[in-house]
Amino acid sequence: MSALLTPGTTIARPELHALLGGQPQGRISPSKTTPVISLFTTPGAHDSQHDGWTGAHFHFQGEGQGGREQLIKRGNRALAEHERSKRSLRLFVAAPGGLFRYLGAYRVDPDIPYVQVSLPVVGDPNQPPRSGYVFRLLPESGTPAPHGVPTAPRLNAEPVIRERDIALPFRPQPGAEHGRKLTTIEVAADRLLKDYGDHLRQLGRDVRRYHVTPARELLPLPVDLFDLTANELIACSGSVARTHMLAAFGELIDMRRFFNPTPRRVMLVPSEPRPDLAGLCAANDITLVWPDGPRTFHRSDPGDTTH
Repeated sequence: MSALLTPGTTIARPELHALLGGQPQGRISPSKTTPVISLFTTPGAHDSQHDGWTGAHFHFQGEGQGGREQLIKRGNRALAEHERSKRSLRLFVAAPGGLFRYLGAYRVDPDIPYVQVSLPVVGDPNQPPRSGYVFRLLPESGTPAPHGVPTAPRLNAEPVIRERDIALPFRPQPGAEHGRKLTTIEVAADRLLKDYGDHLRQLGRDVRRYHVTPARELLPLPVDLFDLTANELIACSGSVARTHMLAAFGELIDMRRFFNPTPRRVMLVPSEPRPDLAGLCAANDITLVWPDGPRTFHRSDPGDTTH
């Protein structure tokens, strides 16, 4: 095997399986004839969207498409438990001409073997995202760093906050952005955010947008707006229906913990909510803001009994 497979060697998959065994389809191919699990990454493919080299690890997305949640079963389980079963991991990347280029021998990081991520539903990106896995592979001793493969973000031990383009559209579902059109309510939220951002800037406020990547997470989470001048975290709901307001409520609860000093929480909505939902926000120290004219907004702070 070592004579035929050295890092950089290209090989057709039928020839590879004749050599190592394993199934001729699938990203994860455990062999019944050799102590090897072959892994296949295809840059640009849906099932390889989180694959790539971080500089220390190769991130390898778990197996399982469609609308189902990925589970640690079958190929994913074989990969996760390869050391227990005394199997080595051999990583291959798709190459021109239907071939695969051998990247070398890898092992799952024993400290953090995998992380969970949100994945779009293949064929229907408008559906809510499903849960999936990204395995963290370390090169075995002597395996060179891969070249000609996508890069992937590192897994950070601490939260990372990055400013993002304030002109980017409203995207409330991390991991589901690729190929997904905004819903009517998301379009309304995007418009509302722009109008309120313009309103705040006319008042002389410093308004930003951020991405927050929590510790040991791969996908950044969007912060709708942040008024730095007033130290206010703003989440937008494109509807005053309970489901949509609760999503914005959750964003405020989640995102507040990442900012210091602790910001006040503001929920931006398209119209005055009904009393029950207004009471929920007031009970959790959340200010409500909604338009009350072409360029003006009404603000209802917690404890305000006028509305």
